[in-house]
Amino acid sequence: MNSPHNNKNKMKQMTKLAAILLFVVCAATLTSCKSKEERVIRDIKNLAERIDKNGKDFDAEDWEEALEDLAEIHEDMEDCEFTPQQLHKIGKIDGRLTVIIVREGTRAVGKGVTDFVRGAGSFFKGFEEGTKETYEENKEEFEEIGNEFDSNMKDVMQELNDL
Repeated sequence: MNSPHNNKNKMKQMTKLAAILLFVVCAATLTSCKSKEERVIRDIKNLAERIDKNGKDFDAEDWEEALEDLAEIHEDMEDCEFTPQQLHKIGKIDGRLTVIIVREGTRAVGKGVTDFVRGAGSFFKGFEEGTKETYEENKEEFEEIGNEFDSNMKDVMQELNDL
């Protein structure tokens, strides 16, 4: 049985891993595509607005399409070189989108739409397995990156505090 302390540590590790993965994906895929960055931001914002406005009426097919759109947007992000301001904007929209999806998903569950739960559950289970496998395969490298990331974040936080 997992103790609350172990769960808290796992959550911290997963959060740190997610931040590192986001940083690695963004840093590793930097290419020049100035107009594509703004299109990606527009697309993710439009998706968030679409789900926010219509999500309560989505059926399983609509959710599948929305999740496919989100996957395409994230694929498009791989070909972009975002500024820190653009990354901040994307993070804010992605955070909003996550809350909207959870909110509407909860509504769907309340209405008995089990296809949504099945699809989202399969996605998140696969996501969890993929992150765990990748982390385990590259654990030492992630720890090294994590240490470097922590050091860099201290510098960034100091800069932000000095503003």
